[in-house]
Amino acid sequence: MHLSVLFRLGIGEFLFGPIATLFGWLTSLLYEFFGNFGMAIIFLTIIVRGLTVPLNIRSAKAMMKQQALSDKQAEIKRKYPDDKQKQTEELQKLFQENGASTLSGCIVPFLPIFFLFPTYYIVRMPLRYVMGVSNSNISKLGELLAMKGVTGDNISLINRLHTDGKAMSTAINSGLIKLQQIPDMKFLGLDLGRTPTWSPSKISSEASIYLPLLIIPIIVLLTTIAQNILTAKLKPEAKKKKEAKERAKNNPANNQPDDPAQRTTKIMNIIMPLFMLLTTFALPAAFGFYWIIGNIMGIIQTILTYFMFNKPFEEKKKELEEQKRLAFKKKAAVATANAGSGKGSGKKKK
Repeated sequence: MHLSVLFRLGIGEFLFGPIATLFGWLTSLLYEFFGNFGMAIIFLTIIVRGLTVPLNIRSAKAMMKQQALSDKQAEIKRKYPDDKQKQTEELQKLFQENGASTLSGCIVPFLPIFFLFPTYYIVRMPLRYVMGVSNSNISKLGELLAMKGVTGDNISLINRLHTDGKAMSTAINSGLIKLQQIPDMKFLGLDLGRTPTWSPSKISSEASIYLPLLIIPIIVLLTTIAQNILTAKLKPEAKKKKEAKERAKNNPANNQPDDPAQRTTKIMNIIMPLFMLLTTFALPAAFGFYWIIGNIMGIIQTILTYFMFNKPFEEKKKELEEQKRLAFKKKAAVATANAGSGKGSGKKKK
């Protein structure tokens, strides 16, 4: 179902209207400060994603706790290979006893999708949510300029006002909207109010507008894939899992039971880039711009989390494993020496 259909049904407004109003108020302050819609979107994304940093830290800690219990988890799965219910019960018991949680690690990846909905309002209806024009006035402007559907999609009205001087004059003189309430949607030569398209006929008809906009879907796709790859590589125990996979290839007996969480992650890594790409071709370019900034922030958060938590955790674990190895080696050497000493003393007695 297309996002616009969902919102026309009123479901989206009922669920996300209050958050969209808050986002709109914040965006209006940023627009007033910068005087540019693109800059307002950049800083809105930074603020919103910045609020998720504590949750990301909590998620990283939860993942480390789970990784610390990885050997015990594997032991449970080997012990009950055909009893999934028993596996689940034992794993839950293990997590509860050690203060670990699987939910905190699952919720955070879905937050960007949650924020997607109120952001939809910001980029689709900026006159109402950002510039403070009432829905009634927007509807009357549509009637005045013989335009339909402008209350649910302000962008077509904004584009008309920017490109049609007569329409602009009529709208201002009507008193339904002020000149300063018509946002400038251009940023770095890109018209963020237009929707990117892959249609050759549309691109050729207005090449100066639509050709540069193609850079947005491309960057959205590349940053999404880059974030997914980086997240997978910098996860705790990523190296260990890779080595286990290689061992399983050489010896099927080493094959580990399928991890449902891993399967879900793989599916999401395929679906999310495609979903993001499709939305950039279905909504104004400002929405794709929001994805790009969010992805860049996600990459930065992943790198910071790795150096602040994951890397020290891996180094500490490696150090403990080395200490265990040396202790075992020393114990074995002592046992060998004692055994040799016993043999020698026995021969002497004879």
